[in-house]
Amino acid sequence: MQLDEKPFLAIEPESQHPSALAAISLACVLLVAIKGNALLQYWQQTHHIFLELGNLPTASQLIPGSQTFAHWQQDFNRWGDERAERMLVAGQLLLAGDKALPKPQVVMAPTKCPEVATPKATAPTCPAPATNEKPTAEPSKTSVPVVANINIAPSEKKEAKTVDTTESPSTTDDPAFVMPEATPEALAAANAPIALQTGDRILLVGDSLMQGVAPHLITALKRNYNVESMDISRHSTGLTYPAFFDWPATVKAAFELENYQVVIVFLGANDPWDMTLQGKYVRYGSERWREVYSARVKQIIQTTAEHNARLIWLGAPPMGREDLLGKEPLLNEIYATESARYPLFARFVATAPSLSTDGSTFTKFLELPERGSVMVRTDDGVHFTTQGQKLLAKLTLAQFTHAAPSTEQPPVPPMAEPGVIPAEPKPTASPAPVEPTPPAQQPNPAISQR
Repeated sequence: MQLDEKPFLAIEPESQHPSALAAISLACVLLVAIKGNALLQYWQQTHHIFLELGNLPTASQLIPGSQTFAHWQQDFNRWGDERAERMLVAGQLLLAGDKALPKPQVVMAPTKCPEVATPKATAPTCPAPATNEKPTAEPSKTSVPVVANINIAPSEKKEAKTVDTTESPSTTDDPAFVMPEATPEALAAANAPIALQTGDRILLVGDSLMQGVAPHLITALKRNYNVESMDISRHSTGLTYPAFFDWPATVKAAFELENYQVVIVFLGANDPWDMTLQGKYVRYGSERWREVYSARVKQIIQTTAEHNARLIWLGAPPMGREDLLGKEPLLNEIYATESARYPLFARFVATAPSLSTDGSTFTKFLELPERGSVMVRTDDGVHFTTQGQKLLAKLTLAQFTHAAPSTEQPPVPPMAEPGVIPAEPKPTASPAPVEPTPPAQQPNPAISQR
């Protein structure tokens, strides 16, 4: 009997394949909608190819009518705020009367000087607007002049795009920041261990390298110095791709929210790659690459210096992965050079001597006096084991010391030399006893009546 011939890709009507394919397609769409930014980050950090797609919309933005619902929600919130404000004013009127009403603000229009076509010598002066303020003293001749009519380049007026357009390092300098004088005494104090006291706050910045070391640092700093630490490290980040995650801007925003005394930076695992500047690739290690990367390092250090905080930049460790071999020395050179430009605020601490036998090459096992041969690096050739994280935490903790107590202690009398009897203190002359004055005699009423 001959079987009926069917096409190779024919789908039976009763088959559930179309439903399964539809379910898989819907799951893929939802995955891209919800975790699209994470997928872009993984693609960028894995293949080092920058996709100029920007941030994908959130899941709520994909729902039909989401924008209309958002407008309704804003109107409702505004209506609620207005009603709450009116109820507050009504309550104040019941308690305080007309005094609770806000006073109207009268704004005086500035008087305009009439334009008269007269020579400069006889030109009338424009009268000053009448105000109730007292006249201020005339500024001295040594005051700093105000610079006006500053021409801004068109590239500076545009907002930041998804493409990295970092300029030269000279444009990152803040003219308001004045570098203090590096006297020998100030340099000696800056090179000494950083003094910590109770109440200080420490900011931890970095990638996955810092994420492994941060828990050990936070625990030790709290236990030894009673200080609080804020860990804002984030994996798969660095200074090469600020269009996706901008570390200089993140550090600046952190200082705007809190005041930190110390910043510890540990970056570099995701940085030795080509950059994308204005849609063009810039090769790793080129002059332009060094210039841009140094500017980003300088932004972090200068932000710390502007807030009068100290910075510890941990060097990138030797890498054992094939595509990262021999690339960390350039990063460490930039870290050390930029830190040296701010000697009173920043210091560079190399990590290679604590993680390798010769101080420069990748070492997976180390001989420790108290534990013998231990594994300090993981199999990926980048990250650290628990023992390696503890070594780096110990290296970082060596940069701190306890601050001297602020209260002055009373002077301690010098101890007597052995065999010498201390002299007895001379007796002080006691004041002469004061004889009590006799009470005044009261007049006898019988005598006074005579």
